[in-house]
Amino acid sequence: MKVFAVLSFVSVAFAGINVFEARNCAGNNCNRAITGTRAGLPATSLRQSDCSSFMLTVVTPSPVFSTTWVEAPANGKAKRATTAAVTAAVTSTPTALPTYATQCSSAAAYASACSCWGITAGLSTAAVPTVTVTSTYDYCDL
Repeated sequence: MKVFAVLSFVSVAFAGINVFEARNCAGNNCNRAITGTRAGLPATSLRQSDCSSFMLTVVTPSPVFSTTWVEAPANGKAKRATTAAVTAAVTSTPTALPTYATQCSSAAAYASACSCWGITAGLSTAAVPTVTVTSTYDYCDL
């Protein structure tokens, strides 16, 4: 009987800790507007999708341009010259908040509310596009 009473108190103590942790995400209007369940909010799946998109940074590498010049001389021994140019990558980080997030004072507040669902910041890198141009020109001997 004593063991049961002690275990009951211990379980209540641990349950109280979990309740306090959950309240960290429900303590302001921004969090309620994003993760809440009241009537009038967009569907939860839409809000979670918006959070995932907002928390994702996309790096799009610029294309690599490669130009190859092929010289076709009269003797038939072709010569090649290749040049390549690489430009800087473009990083896209969303900053516009959804229209239903009017209670969030900043992008950081919105990101904090999204983190209450366990959605964390992510990074995605797109494939590097390559553009190749090959030109052949004839050798003229005058």
